[in-house]
Amino acid sequence: MFVKKFYGQTMKAVLQQAKETLGEDLVILSRRTLEGGRLELTAAIDRTGEPGQSDRDVMGEELSSIKEMILSLMEGESVRQLGKAALFLYRELKRKGMSESGARQIVQELSKGLPPEALTQEDALRGELRKLIFSKIETTEPLAEGKICIALVGRTGVGKTTTLAKLASRERYIRKRRVALVSLDASKVGSLEELQRIGNLLNAPAQVVYERSEIPELLKVQEDVDTLFVDTPGRGLDDGRFRERIFDLLTCCPNVQFHLLVSPHFQREVLVRDIEEYGRLSLKSLILTKVDESRSMGTLLDVVLSHSVPVSWMTTGQGIPHDIHPVNKGFLFDRLMEA
Repeated sequence: MFVKKFYGQTMKAVLQQAKETLGEDLVILSRRTLEGGRLELTAAIDRTGEPGQSDRDVMGEELSSIKEMILSLMEGESVRQLGKAALFLYRELKRKGMSESGARQIVQELSKGLPPEALTQEDALRGELRKLIFSKIETTEPLAEGKICIALVGRTGVGKTTTLAKLASRERYIRKRRVALVSLDASKVGSLEELQRIGNLLNAPAQVVYERSEIPELLKVQEDVDTLFVDTPGRGLDDGRFRERIFDLLTCCPNVQFHLLVSPHFQREVLVRDIEEYGRLSLKSLILTKVDESRSMGTLLDVVLSHSVPVSWMTTGQGIPHDIHPVNKGFLFDRLMEA
């Protein structure tokens, strides 16, 4: 019998990987959740049947797994040398969703400049961790003075339209500025009705762009308002139609600010891919959405700390305009440590 372990973020993905490797006749021996939410599936198949790989391929994969395990042990050893409290903090950060490299880097940075005795005291390390994370989270204020154009980008389900309504209401009723709303997402069901409902609440013009030829005319409204908010489809820049509309937006509003919305509900690979892809637009900031709906902030903070894009706002509910706030570092840190 041939036995092999498979790893991944979802059981569906891990099972698919196992079937591709061993075939449909595999037998699942065990499944468990590892630190950080990673899943491990142990499966087997009778070697009298062909598992879909040559013995050489199987041996190569087993050697790769052993190499990965040895590297992981070496990483743990490099932290262990700093002291028991440092090792405990490293393991705790991984349990809270941070990657091995992210947790290791944070603990190693904490060790610089600290007296040796501090590395053995858990409370002292936590205090220094708070200071370090505060120093590494760069913030910015997107709602500037003068005429501005703010475009919200991000994948479907991250909360772009609701966040647009919250920001626009702050501009309209708290900062007393003239606002207008434009959506480039004509494919979304009910897009016009939803945007017009928001516009009616704010007593502000609102329109959906259906054709590229409409963009220059609609964006002329910017001449009569202080802040123009632009909602966009939940597509990536590889989508030709979306890329065309972004190009048109840049042509009509060369000073447009792009803000990427990210949420703790998405896996690390998704968050990293979004930041790298939309980063081609020279992002002004990240907006953290739905932070009230997740008690695990480790993955999101890991990604935020490992990229140089500043953070501006965070949303904490559905209320307009009350459930949006400038990023609160203390809130994020407390959520991280409570998980």
